[in-house]
Amino acid sequence: MSKPVFLMMPEWQGSASSRAMQLAEGAETLREDLPSAATREVPVPLEAGDALGTPVARLSSLLRARDAARQTIGEIDGAPPVIVGGDCASSLAGLEAAVRAHGADRLAVLWFDAHPDLQHPSTSPSGAASGMTLRHALGDGSPDLASATPINPAHLTLVGTRAIDPEEETEIERHGVHLLDPVSISGVTDPGQPADPGALAAAVRERLTESGAEHVYVHVDFDVLDPAEFSAVHEAVPFGLTVTQLTAAIRAAVTALPLAGAAICEFAPANASAAAEDLPTVLRVLAALTSGSAR
Repeated sequence: MSKPVFLMMPEWQGSASSRAMQLAEGAETLREDLPSAATREVPVPLEAGDALGTPVARLSSLLRARDAARQTIGEIDGAPPVIVGGDCASSLAGLEAAVRAHGADRLAVLWFDAHPDLQHPSTSPSGAASGMTLRHALGDGSPDLASATPINPAHLTLVGTRAIDPEEETEIERHGVHLLDPVSISGVTDPGQPADPGALAAAVRERLTESGAEHVYVHVDFDVLDPAEFSAVHEAVPFGLTVTQLTAAIRAAVTALPLAGAAICEFAPANASAAAEDLPTVLRVLAALTSGSAR
């Protein structure tokens, strides 16, 4: 298996936060710890961009960043791209590349995120593309962003997702998207009690085995973590995963199937102190993602 290549993509234009630029600052912090020989830069526009007459905020800059990511992915000779440093919409180019390389019916997608990101542009309260990422990956939403090579919803699994809008709930049911709830899996009745990280890892492994997929794409939004464990996000959601649960589940995934690609999103430290505190967790997640590359 080819070793992953890190794509530094400090995209912030897809975020709904008024502090979206903190994503670029988080990317700059992370850049120093990535191996230079295995890292490529994805140029992201400096300007916010224009909606281009659509409901998608900052669409012009998002399209430029996506096209730049597509080009960079095309230059890394089939190595699995790990996109880092941006908002959730930065995952789109990696998902498209994984489907093209392996086929939708042979690609499992693990979505570690507090939100399902299934909002439609016409009804999104913010117009932020991050909240529409999976909708676009499924081939729906804005024609400018909707994937021409959509993922297979039967192979999509939401992990740790707990902040779901009613419309997103409808989409989950319509597509039959699978959800893994770490609390119910571990048998813990009180969300405040510690959960067994091995239980979630085993559930992820079983899910991938049953899917019949041959490769896995892993998306991580750090708001999937419990706020007590990780604070450098724009919108913390209570009762999330522990770092140990997350890394164990990722290691189980990349051990079960070869990594087709990944995205590490929403590292948004408020200041240097917060960056120093949470950077080790980001690096642990990256290490878990690349732990299967030696097979």
